[in-house]
Amino acid sequence: MHILVITPGFPENENDTSCIPAMQEYFTALLSEHSSPKITVVSIHYPYRNKTYSWKGIQVFSCGGGSKYPFKILYLMRAIFYSLKVNRKLKVNIIHSFWLAEPALIGSILRKIFKVIHICTIMGQDARNVNNYLKFLPLKNIIKVALSEYHSNYFRKSTGFKPNYIIPWGINKIKVDENKRPIDIIGVGSLIPLKNYKLFIDVVVRLKEDYPSINCILIGEGPDKSELLKVIIKKNLSGNITLTGQLPREEVLLKMIKSKILLHSSNYESFGFVILEGLASGCYVVCKNVGIAKEAKKILIINNIEDAFLTIKRIINNKKDFSPEIPYPITDTVSSYKKLYKTYTILNG
Repeated sequence: MHILVITPGFPENENDTSCIPAMQEYFTALLSEHSSPKITVVSIHYPYRNKTYSWKGIQVFSCGGGSKYPFKILYLMRAIFYSLKVNRKLKVNIIHSFWLAEPALIGSILRKIFKVIHICTIMGQDARNVNNYLKFLPLKNIIKVALSEYHSNYFRKSTGFKPNYIIPWGINKIKVDENKRPIDIIGVGSLIPLKNYKLFIDVVVRLKEDYPSINCILIGEGPDKSELLKVIIKKNLSGNITLTGQLPREEVLLKMIKSKILLHSSNYESFGFVILEGLASGCYVVCKNVGIAKEAKKILIINNIEDAFLTIKRIINNKKDFSPEIPYPITDTVSSYKKLYKTYTILNG
Protein backbone atom coordinates (compact mmCIF):
# COMPACT_ATOMS: atom_id res chain seq x y z
CA MET A 1 0.00 0.00 0.00
CA HIS A 2 1.37 3.41 -1.00
CA ILE A 3 -0.05 6.54 0.65
CA LEU A 4 0.62 10.01 -0.71
CA VAL A 5 0.45 12.60 2.07
CA ILE A 6 -0.19 16.22 1.11
CA THR A 7 0.36 18.82 3.81
CA PRO A 8 1.17 22.54 4.09
CA GLY A 9 4.19 21.75 6.27
CA PHE A 10 6.41 18.89 7.38
CA PRO A 11 9.47 18.73 9.66
CA GLU A 12 12.63 19.86 7.89
CA ASN A 13 14.68 17.20 9.68
CA GLU A 14 14.40 14.90 12.68
CA ASN A 15 15.44 17.70 15.04
CA ASP A 16 12.60 19.96 13.86
CA THR A 17 10.21 18.87 16.62
CA SER A 18 8.05 22.02 16.67
CA CYS A 19 6.46 21.45 13.25
CA ILE A 20 2.97 19.97 13.77
CA PRO A 21 3.83 17.70 16.74
CA ALA A 22 0.61 15.67 16.46
CA MET A 23 1.46 14.62 12.91
CA GLN A 24 5.01 13.79 13.94
CA GLU A 25 3.76 11.53 16.74
CA TYR A 26 1.40 9.82 14.31
CA PHE A 27 3.86 9.15 11.50
CA THR A 28 6.61 8.06 13.90
CA ALA A 29 4.24 5.55 15.48
CA LEU A 30 2.90 4.42 12.09
CA LEU A 31 6.43 3.76 10.83
CA SER A 32 7.19 1.67 13.91
CA GLU A 33 4.39 -0.77 13.03
CA HIS A 34 5.53 -4.09 11.57
CA SER A 35 3.22 -3.81 8.56
CA SER A 36 3.39 -0.05 8.00
CA PRO A 37 2.40 1.24 4.55
CA LYS A 38 4.74 3.04 2.18
CA ILE A 39 4.47 6.79 2.84
CA THR A 40 5.52 9.65 0.56
CA VAL A 41 4.99 13.28 1.58
CA VAL A 42 4.49 16.37 -0.59
CA SER A 43 4.77 19.50 1.58
CA ILE A 44 3.56 22.71 -0.04
CA HIS A 45 4.93 25.56 2.09
CA TYR A 46 7.36 24.38 4.75
CA PRO A 47 10.31 23.80 4.63
CA TYR A 48 10.80 27.08 2.77
CA ARG A 49 13.08 25.53 0.17
CA ASN A 50 12.42 23.43 -2.89
CA LYS A 51 14.15 20.15 -2.07
CA THR A 52 13.77 16.41 -1.65
CA TYR A 53 14.88 14.78 1.57
CA SER A 54 14.24 11.90 3.95
CA TRP A 55 12.54 12.08 7.35
CA LYS A 56 12.76 8.86 9.36
CA GLY A 57 12.77 6.93 6.10
CA ILE A 58 9.87 8.86 4.52
CA GLN A 59 10.70 10.59 1.24
CA VAL A 60 9.58 14.23 1.41
CA PHE A 61 9.16 16.59 -1.54
CA SER A 62 9.19 20.20 -0.32
CA CYS A 63 7.69 22.70 -2.76
CA GLY A 64 9.43 25.70 -1.23
CA GLY A 65 6.71 27.84 0.30
CA GLY A 66 5.18 31.04 -0.98
CA SER A 67 1.99 32.48 0.40
CA LYS A 68 0.79 35.14 -2.05
CA TYR A 69 -0.88 34.95 -5.42
CA PRO A 70 0.04 34.77 -8.24
CA PHE A 71 3.27 33.09 -7.04
CA LYS A 72 1.34 30.64 -4.87
CA ILE A 73 0.03 28.97 -8.04
CA LEU A 74 3.59 27.99 -8.94
CA TYR A 75 4.01 26.11 -5.67
CA LEU A 76 0.66 24.37 -6.08
CA MET A 77 1.65 23.30 -9.60
CA ARG A 78 4.97 22.07 -8.22
CA ALA A 79 3.07 19.98 -5.65
CA ILE A 80 1.02 18.39 -8.45
CA PHE A 81 4.18 17.80 -10.52
CA TYR A 82 5.90 16.05 -7.61
CA SER A 83 2.80 13.95 -6.95
CA LEU A 84 2.66 12.81 -10.59
CA LYS A 85 6.34 11.93 -10.38
CA VAL A 86 5.74 9.90 -7.21
CA ASN A 87 2.85 8.01 -8.79
CA ARG A 88 4.89 7.14 -11.91
CA LYS A 89 7.58 5.62 -9.74
CA LEU A 90 5.18 3.70 -7.46
CA LYS A 91 1.42 3.72 -7.90
CA VAL A 92 -0.40 5.69 -5.20
CA ASN A 93 -3.26 3.75 -3.57
CA ILE A 94 -4.60 6.46 -1.25
CA ILE A 95 -4.22 10.23 -1.01
CA HIS A 96 -4.24 11.56 2.56
CA SER A 97 -4.33 15.35 2.83
CA PHE A 98 -4.17 17.40 6.00
CA TRP A 99 -6.26 20.59 6.23
CA LEU A 100 -9.30 21.38 4.08
CA ALA A 101 -7.42 24.03 2.19
CA GLU A 102 -4.71 23.86 -0.48
CA PRO A 103 -3.70 20.27 0.40
CA ALA A 104 -7.33 19.12 0.01
CA LEU A 105 -7.63 21.04 -3.24
CA ILE A 106 -4.56 19.31 -4.67
CA GLY A 107 -5.76 15.99 -3.27
CA SER A 108 -9.10 16.44 -5.02
CA ILE A 109 -7.40 17.11 -8.37
CA LEU A 110 -5.11 14.10 -7.98
CA ARG A 111 -8.01 11.88 -6.92
CA LYS A 112 -9.47 12.21 -10.41
CA ILE A 113 -6.11 11.67 -12.12
CA PHE A 114 -5.04 8.68 -10.03
CA LYS A 115 -8.59 7.32 -9.62
CA VAL A 116 -8.06 6.63 -5.92
CA ILE A 117 -9.70 7.51 -2.61
CA HIS A 118 -8.94 10.92 -1.07
CA ILE A 119 -8.96 11.13 2.74
CA CYS A 120 -8.61 14.52 4.40
CA THR A 121 -7.98 15.09 8.08
CA ILE A 122 -9.62 18.38 9.08
CA MET A 123 -7.01 19.94 11.33
CA GLY A 124 -8.19 23.14 12.94
CA GLN A 125 -9.77 26.39 11.82
CA ASP A 126 -10.37 24.82 8.40
CA ALA A 127 -13.61 23.49 9.94
CA ARG A 128 -14.90 27.03 10.46
CA ASN A 129 -17.00 28.92 7.92
CA VAL A 130 -14.24 31.54 7.62
CA ASN A 131 -12.37 28.98 5.50
CA ASN A 132 -13.00 30.09 1.90
CA TYR A 133 -11.91 26.70 0.52
CA LEU A 134 -15.09 25.15 1.94
CA LYS A 135 -17.07 27.02 -0.74
CA PHE A 136 -15.58 25.17 -3.71
CA LEU A 137 -13.96 21.94 -2.46
CA PRO A 138 -15.86 18.81 -3.62
CA LEU A 139 -16.63 17.80 -0.02
CA LYS A 140 -18.91 14.93 -1.00
CA ASN A 141 -15.98 13.24 -2.78
CA ILE A 142 -13.61 13.55 0.19
CA ILE A 143 -13.48 11.08 3.08
CA LYS A 144 -13.50 13.61 5.90
CA VAL A 145 -11.90 12.90 9.30
CA ALA A 146 -12.56 15.15 12.29
CA LEU A 147 -10.50 15.15 15.49
CA SER A 148 -13.23 15.35 18.14
CA GLU A 149 -17.00 15.41 18.59
CA TYR A 150 -16.77 19.17 19.13
CA HIS A 151 -14.83 19.49 15.89
CA SER A 152 -17.28 17.30 13.99
CA ASN A 153 -20.28 19.33 15.15
CA TYR A 154 -18.55 22.58 14.27
CA PHE A 155 -17.79 21.35 10.76
CA ARG A 156 -21.36 20.14 10.23
CA LYS A 157 -22.73 23.54 11.24
CA SER A 158 -20.28 25.28 8.89
CA THR A 159 -20.92 23.10 5.82
CA GLY A 160 -23.96 20.89 6.30
CA PHE A 161 -21.66 17.86 5.88
CA LYS A 162 -21.02 15.42 8.67
CA PRO A 163 -17.44 14.10 8.81
CA ASN A 164 -17.19 10.42 7.89
CA TYR A 165 -15.02 9.58 10.89
CA ILE A 166 -13.74 10.99 14.16
CA ILE A 167 -10.17 9.93 14.92
CA PRO A 168 -8.51 11.72 17.85
CA TRP A 169 -4.79 12.41 17.84
CA GLY A 170 -2.87 10.18 20.21
CA ILE A 171 0.27 10.69 22.24
CA ASN A 172 3.10 8.59 23.63
CA LYS A 173 3.81 8.40 27.32
CA ILE A 174 5.94 11.26 28.60
CA LYS A 175 8.60 10.36 31.12
CA VAL A 176 7.83 12.10 34.42
CA ASP A 177 10.61 11.34 36.90
CA GLU A 178 9.66 13.74 39.67
CA ASN A 179 6.81 15.89 40.83
CA LYS A 180 8.64 19.04 41.82
CA ARG A 181 6.51 21.66 40.10
CA PRO A 182 7.84 25.18 40.67
CA ILE A 183 5.71 26.63 37.82
CA ASP A 184 2.17 27.29 38.99
CA ILE A 185 0.54 28.00 35.62
CA ILE A 186 1.71 27.37 32.07
CA GLY A 187 0.18 28.47 28.75
CA VAL A 188 1.30 27.09 25.39
CA GLY A 189 0.18 28.14 21.92
CA SER A 190 0.27 30.69 19.14
CA LEU A 191 -0.09 34.24 20.43
CA ILE A 192 -3.12 35.11 18.30
CA PRO A 193 -6.53 36.58 19.19
CA LEU A 194 -8.30 33.19 18.96
CA LYS A 195 -6.16 31.82 21.79
CA ASN A 196 -7.41 34.61 24.07
CA TYR A 197 -4.30 35.07 26.21
CA LYS A 198 -5.70 38.29 27.59
CA LEU A 199 -7.87 36.02 29.76
CA PHE A 200 -4.68 34.23 30.89
CA ILE A 201 -3.20 37.54 32.03
CA ASP A 202 -6.42 38.76 33.66
CA VAL A 203 -6.67 35.54 35.68
CA VAL A 204 -3.09 35.96 36.93
CA VAL A 205 -3.93 39.54 37.96
CA ARG A 206 -6.69 38.16 40.20
CA LEU A 207 -4.56 35.32 41.54
CA LYS A 208 -1.66 37.61 42.42
CA GLU A 209 -3.82 39.25 45.08
CA ASP A 210 -3.83 35.95 47.01
CA TYR A 211 -0.51 34.56 45.75
CA PRO A 212 1.91 37.50 45.30
CA SER A 213 4.76 35.27 44.08
CA ILE A 214 2.69 33.14 41.69
CA ASN A 215 4.98 31.81 38.94
CA CYS A 216 3.59 31.58 35.38
CA ILE A 217 5.05 31.11 31.91
CA LEU A 218 3.57 31.60 28.46
CA ILE A 219 5.21 29.73 25.58
CA GLY A 220 4.65 30.71 21.97
CA GLU A 221 5.08 33.28 19.24
CA GLY A 222 2.59 35.32 17.28
CA PRO A 223 1.29 38.78 16.36
CA ASP A 224 -0.15 39.41 19.85
CA LYS A 225 3.21 39.03 21.61
CA SER A 226 4.17 42.70 21.83
CA GLU A 227 0.69 43.73 23.00
CA LEU A 228 0.63 40.97 25.64
CA LEU A 229 4.04 42.09 26.89
CA LYS A 230 2.76 45.65 27.23
CA VAL A 231 -0.21 44.43 29.27
CA ILE A 232 2.05 42.34 31.51
CA ILE A 233 4.24 45.34 32.22
CA LYS A 234 1.25 47.66 32.72
CA LYS A 235 -0.34 45.30 35.24
CA ASN A 236 2.96 44.86 37.11
CA LEU A 237 3.23 41.16 36.30
CA SER A 238 6.80 41.07 34.96
CA GLY A 239 7.88 39.08 38.01
CA ASN A 240 4.97 36.66 37.63
CA ILE A 241 4.58 35.93 33.90
CA THR A 242 7.50 35.02 31.65
CA LEU A 243 7.06 35.08 27.87
CA THR A 244 9.54 32.50 26.56
CA GLY A 245 8.87 32.77 22.84
CA GLN A 246 8.72 29.59 20.79
CA LEU A 247 10.62 26.61 22.22
CA PRO A 248 11.50 23.18 20.81
CA ARG A 249 8.87 20.62 21.78
CA GLU A 250 11.24 18.81 24.14
CA GLU A 251 11.68 22.02 26.13
CA VAL A 252 7.94 22.68 26.13
CA LEU A 253 7.29 19.24 27.63
CA LEU A 254 10.03 19.75 30.22
CA LYS A 255 8.31 22.99 31.26
CA MET A 256 4.96 21.19 31.45
CA ILE A 257 6.44 18.49 33.68
CA LYS A 258 7.49 21.29 36.04
CA SER A 259 4.03 22.93 35.98
CA LYS A 260 0.96 22.39 38.15
CA ILE A 261 -1.71 23.81 35.83
CA LEU A 262 -2.10 24.23 32.09
CA LEU A 263 -4.39 27.22 31.59
CA HIS A 264 -5.64 26.99 28.02
CA SER A 265 -7.71 30.09 27.34
CA SER A 266 -8.49 29.44 23.66
CA ASN A 267 -11.98 30.17 22.34
CA TYR A 268 -11.76 27.36 19.78
CA GLU A 269 -9.89 24.08 19.31
CA SER A 270 -10.52 21.31 16.83
CA PHE A 271 -8.80 18.88 19.19
CA GLY A 272 -6.39 20.67 21.49
CA PHE A 273 -3.23 18.58 21.31
CA VAL A 274 -1.74 20.82 23.98
CA ILE A 275 -4.48 19.61 26.36
CA LEU A 276 -3.34 16.06 25.73
CA GLU A 277 0.29 17.07 26.29
CA GLY A 278 -0.69 18.74 29.57
CA LEU A 279 -2.46 15.62 30.82
CA ALA A 280 0.42 13.38 29.73
CA SER A 281 2.80 15.68 31.66
CA GLY A 282 0.73 15.38 34.84
CA CYS A 283 -0.78 18.86 34.79
CA TYR A 284 -4.30 19.82 35.73
CA VAL A 285 -5.92 21.39 32.66
CA VAL A 286 -8.16 24.44 33.02
CA CYS A 287 -9.83 25.39 29.75
CA LYS A 288 -13.02 26.23 27.91
CA ASN A 289 -15.29 23.55 26.49
CA VAL A 290 -13.40 23.18 23.20
CA GLY A 291 -11.86 20.26 21.32
CA ILE A 292 -11.47 17.19 23.52
CA ALA A 293 -12.08 19.14 26.73
CA LYS A 294 -14.77 17.55 28.88
CA GLU A 295 -15.14 17.89 32.64
CA ALA A 296 -13.03 15.16 34.22
CA LYS A 297 -10.77 14.49 37.17
CA LYS A 298 -7.94 16.59 35.74
CA ILE A 299 -9.81 18.66 33.15
CA LEU A 300 -11.79 21.54 34.62
CA ILE A 301 -14.04 23.56 32.32
CA ILE A 302 -14.35 27.34 32.67
CA ASN A 303 -16.49 29.97 30.97
CA ASN A 304 -14.98 33.23 32.19
CA ILE A 305 -12.32 34.87 34.36
CA GLU A 306 -14.22 34.27 37.61
CA ASP A 307 -14.54 30.55 36.83
CA ALA A 308 -10.84 30.32 36.06
CA PHE A 309 -9.84 32.24 39.19
CA LEU A 310 -11.88 30.07 41.55
CA THR A 311 -10.94 26.82 39.81
CA ILE A 312 -7.22 27.53 39.90
CA LYS A 313 -7.41 28.57 43.55
CA ARG A 314 -8.97 25.21 44.40
CA ILE A 315 -6.23 23.37 42.54
CA ILE A 316 -3.41 25.34 44.19
CA ASN A 317 -4.91 24.85 47.63
CA ASN A 318 -6.10 21.25 47.39
CA LYS A 319 -4.86 19.27 44.40
CA LYS A 320 -1.68 17.26 44.78
CA ASP A 321 -2.08 14.45 42.24
CA PHE A 322 0.26 15.19 39.34
CA SER A 323 0.29 11.71 37.87
CA PRO A 324 0.24 11.60 34.03
CA GLU A 325 -2.89 10.60 32.12
CA ILE A 326 -3.07 9.32 28.53
CA PRO A 327 -6.74 9.37 27.45
CA TYR A 328 -5.77 8.92 23.77
CA PRO A 329 -2.80 6.56 23.20
CA ILE A 330 -0.99 6.97 19.90
CA THR A 331 -1.48 3.26 19.20
CA ASP A 332 -5.25 3.84 18.96
CA THR A 333 -4.74 6.61 16.37
CA VAL A 334 -2.46 4.41 14.26
CA SER A 335 -4.87 1.48 14.49
CA SER A 336 -7.81 3.64 13.38
CA TYR A 337 -6.02 5.08 10.37
CA LYS A 338 -4.56 1.73 9.30
CA LYS A 339 -8.07 0.29 9.35
CA LEU A 340 -9.28 3.25 7.28
CA TYR A 341 -6.47 2.85 4.73
CA LYS A 342 -7.13 -0.88 4.42
CA THR A 343 -10.91 -0.43 4.06
CA TYR A 344 -10.66 2.07 1.22
CA THR A 345 -7.82 0.27 -0.54
CA ILE A 346 -10.05 -2.81 -0.72
CA LEU A 347 -13.08 -0.78 -1.83
CA ASN A 348 -10.97 0.90 -4.52
CA GLY A 349 -9.99 -2.48 -5.87
